[in-house]
Amino acid sequence: MINVDAEIYREFKCKADKCNHSCCKGWEIDIDDDTLIFYDSLDTKLGKEIRKNIDRENDNSFILTNDKKCPFLKDDGLCRIIQEMGEDGLCDICRLHPRFFLDIDNYSLAGVGLSCERSCELLAKKEKLLFVIDDEEKVDLAKLLELLNIDEPNLILNNMDDVNLEKMLNIFYKTEPIDDNWKREVLYIRENYKSLEKIDLSKYNVIYQYIIFRQLNKFRKLGINRIIKYAKYSIAYIILSDILNGDFIEAVRRWSEQIEYNEDNVAFVIDSL
Repeated sequence: MINVDAEIYREFKCKADKCNHSCCKGWEIDIDDDTLIFYDSLDTKLGKEIRKNIDRENDNSFILTNDKKCPFLKDDGLCRIIQEMGEDGLCDICRLHPRFFLDIDNYSLAGVGLSCERSCELLAKKEKLLFVIDDEEKVDLAKLLELLNIDEPNLILNNMDDVNLEKMLNIFYKTEPIDDNWKREVLYIRENYKSLEKIDLSKYNVIYQYIIFRQLNKFRKLGINRIIKYAKYSIAYIILSDILNGDFIEAVRRWSEQIEYNEDNVAFVIDSL
């Protein structure tokens, strides 16, 4: 396999207790089989506590607290399992998040998901989206698509003329909400948004290309043009949220956790376009 890493994949390091949106809150935490066997073998006080906090009737997941936190997330924002056992004590989902991997032919692509604020911060600093091939060559998205034998679409976000904002907002409103606030946020944008004319789209081009990259494993089933359309409608939502709320990083992160971290929502958006 030829390894292709997004540049920010290599730069990523968890913010831990400095993060404003801990991935240890609000998400179901499934425990993989190998880690479950390891936890069952631990003859320690922590091992006993871990076993008490596993829901074995529902996919072997941690039993979250009443406020939807991992039971081993401390008040200072740090993980007790890491502190006592190191990262080797984590289940796969905790050890790997927010990393993702896509296999296309003989290429293995790696990136970090944008529901993580650190991923968004790293990407926001980039003037160009770059990928590292087998620790040697750096290429842009156009070259990556060429290597994957994907016909190169227009990768420069120079206009939004083909995006129907009202349609986009209706679609996003109907996605399965991650929490009680999502629909209110979409309604706020619907009631206050204005045209995207005269918006400096260059600010959003790297994010736009990264959204395309995240969905490349679907190109044979869907075709690259449908992925492009999904990316343009997604970036339209991000732009409106950024304009109205004045927080670019949060606009990207919030869109990501609602849409691209729910495969059903991704499919719904694409099917609705």
